[in-house]
Amino acid sequence: MSSISQHELIKICYLYYIEGQTQQQISSAFGFSRFKTSRLLKKAREEGLVTIRINDPTSDLTEIEVKLARKYSLKQTIVVKIQKYNDKSHLSQIGEAGARYLYGVIHQCKVLGVAWGRSVSYVVQNVEQFEANDLTVVQMTGGMSAIEGTDANALTMALGQKLGAKAHVIQAPVIVGDRTIRDTLLKEKQIHEAIALAKKADAAIFGIGLPSEDGLLSRAGFLTKKSSTALEKAGAVGAICGRFFDINGQKCTNDLDDKIIGLNLNDLRRIKHKVAIAFGPEKVKAILGAMRGHFLDVLITNHKTANALLEIS
Repeated sequence: MSSISQHELIKICYLYYIEGQTQQQISSAFGFSRFKTSRLLKKAREEGLVTIRINDPTSDLTEIEVKLARKYSLKQTIVVKIQKYNDKSHLSQIGEAGARYLYGVIHQCKVLGVAWGRSVSYVVQNVEQFEANDLTVVQMTGGMSAIEGTDANALTMALGQKLGAKAHVIQAPVIVGDRTIRDTLLKEKQIHEAIALAKKADAAIFGIGLPSEDGLLSRAGFLTKKSSTALEKAGAVGAICGRFFDINGQKCTNDLDDKIIGLNLNDLRRIKHKVAIAFGPEKVKAILGAMRGHFLDVLITNHKTANALLEIS
């Protein structure tokens, strides 16, 4: 490094970073190798002669996304800063982010699994017509038609139509009366084939539910107050596909397990690219449990929820 002066080093940096010359052009002008030019540029950064600044208006979100993904060993996080004065609702703004993410990864996917949820319904609403190549969309769990806009059957059909994909639905409720009814329904050819296909999904999109009376299963009438109370006493904090888990991502065994039509948590865990959409203070523990249980690879949430997850020791 002593073979050139600091002035020459600064000049090399100026030519590279300001004038946009290539390392080969600079090497030719100064009469030394491209490898030496690369070393000089690296040395200039290390000595503070050059600092690189990225003018990112969403830099705070970018930092949160990177930290959150690193902390919980996720492939990626998408953090949305909700605009209070936007004419779109919070759910719609989250849904837009989910739709954009889906566009970016759908070309890598052959079978996409879908489960119910309010957040998922807003993702589907925000997906524009798009012709995906050789894509199949499949329902991962039975339906829940009691609450408009959240039913997995309707969401799967709508998403399949928007993506130009084949759609396979499960014509059965998510929870049935008893194990005998469940076993009978699972023998039905259409249901059996849909669940078998869902187990082979290479990507999945879903919401994270709650065991409380505010959760969709309770509001749809599938979860009684007694069952909800028992689940919370057992430590349940969240649910995916109707399967409940605790804060550490461990399965919460309950009397509903033998009545559910759909994938279990182990089936879900085996899917390579799992995208969860969830946000809100009431969902923090549920998201935490899902991440600890390795039930998701990508989290789409808002900045307040992301910060709350980062603050957990």
